[in-house]
Amino acid sequence: MAPLFSDPFTMISAGDPLLEDLRAIVRSQGKSFLSLTPPLSRDEVLVILDDIDPDLLSQPLRLRYEHLLDNLFPQLSFETENFAFAVHGRAVLEGRYRSNDDVQWLKQDNTSQAVFSLPLHLFFADRIELFFEPAIAADPWYYNNPVSSWGTNIPWEEARFDLNVPLRAYTAAGGSWWNFQLGRDKVSFGPGKTGNLAVSDNPDYYDFTRLSFFGKSFKYSLFISQMPMSLEGNGKSLIDTNNPFIYNQNGNDLKDTTNRYFYMHRFDMRFFDRLSIGVSEGVMVGNSPLELRYLNPMMIFHSFFSWEDYFGWDGGDLTGSLLSLDVEWAFLPGWVLYGQLVMNEFSTPYEKNNFPDQPPTGMGYLLGAEYVHSFSDWILSWYAEVVYTEPFLYMLSSPFASMIWMRRSSDLGSKDLRYKWFGHKEGRDMFLAAIGVSARTEKLLLSLDISFKLQGEHDIHWDWNKAQNTQTSPSGTPETSTRILSGVSWKILPSLTLSGHFGGTVINNAKNNKGTREYGMEAGLSAAYSF
Repeated sequence: MAPLFSDPFTMISAGDPLLEDLRAIVRSQGKSFLSLTPPLSRDEVLVILDDIDPDLLSQPLRLRYEHLLDNLFPQLSFETENFAFAVHGRAVLEGRYRSNDDVQWLKQDNTSQAVFSLPLHLFFADRIELFFEPAIAADPWYYNNPVSSWGTNIPWEEARFDLNVPLRAYTAAGGSWWNFQLGRDKVSFGPGKTGNLAVSDNPDYYDFTRLSFFGKSFKYSLFISQMPMSLEGNGKSLIDTNNPFIYNQNGNDLKDTTNRYFYMHRFDMRFFDRLSIGVSEGVMVGNSPLELRYLNPMMIFHSFFSWEDYFGWDGGDLTGSLLSLDVEWAFLPGWVLYGQLVMNEFSTPYEKNNFPDQPPTGMGYLLGAEYVHSFSDWILSWYAEVVYTEPFLYMLSSPFASMIWMRRSSDLGSKDLRYKWFGHKEGRDMFLAAIGVSARTEKLLLSLDISFKLQGEHDIHWDWNKAQNTQTSPSGTPETSTRILSGVSWKILPSLTLSGHFGGTVINNAKNNKGTREYGMEAGLSAAYSF
């Protein structure tokens, strides 16, 4: 039989350092991304790199270019005619300390790495990959509960083990113009540095299927994610307990479901290699099995055509829409401007005046600039972002229709259900301004990030009874916080990397209590060994 195996098919997930190399290379040549929506397939990255002239890259960027190409085709542990596999282990020890346990961690709990992981790639010919990452990891619940000044990724007792692992496991297939992925992985749509507004990597993982067709100037993507929901467990409840409620005015006492699906399709276009526009449309269906009508790739997903098909919940709907617009303009080599607009509800003046129960407007905006420059052995990058989200962005007329991701912790007898926005990590009802700079060589990375945030009184609790069509962000008594975070990472050996971070937070009107002030410092160290 003729050999079928040539180069293995691989995927690059959100958060992979290779994406930063790709980002710097594209920015340096004055080109925009057609679609920065990882996971990206090997062939999709090759299409992007086909636009790059390596002879125009500086020496440090040329090294990152070669490093990126090498990692698109991983070193195999075994190979035969049409099958191969690669397995590489990783061990990480991490410790964190904060001076004030009333101030949340600067490094969020979902950035913690597993103590030990053993990624396993199975390749069939050069078109199919099965990926599985068994791991020993601490449940992120322990970074904040019980409240402690210390945090670590070491699960030194049975209750601390994260039983949701593996957090990454999927099957993927693809070619020079298409790819498909089914399983569990990180996902992120857009170039935002502080987060993205529609679909971000804020959740620990997504359980999803995704199909993409792409070329140099156009890409179509279909994304479907199953998102189970429970309103309350033995710990934190999604319901605002200060607001009495009835589960359903019609007698339906829906409290949890596994039949909750988010459907989204996205169209990306690029013009003149410098201007990219992406349009996404999605719908959350709160309590229904997977439906064929939402699998139609050209269907209009707006929930208007289906909202009456499901029983309501406390007078609210079980479907909700999401629309986003992404724009990226590479106006000079090294420089790019980008922006995002997202909305789940837009109330016209007519609707506000004629329908007293009209849901409030929920919109969000992000504007950013990025610059990449290289000199000597260094690659320097800089960014600035401003984000504004209205009080009822992501939160619709029922929690089941809202843009909320949930997973169960390992032991519900003592731990909370874990809720996250699958949009921007800072959520709704806030204003955020951030700047950051990083400088790196092949072995050393230095970074500094500074942010200022106004956070209103609306958090991830479902509090629709507070909705007002005229409400603006930030609501009530806003919490004001300023954060500074510095980081360093040093690759001592090809297989050993030491990292550390240090920073501080100043909060006024802490937890929206006027006049309350909190201060906190944080430091952390980690050592990572790959083999």
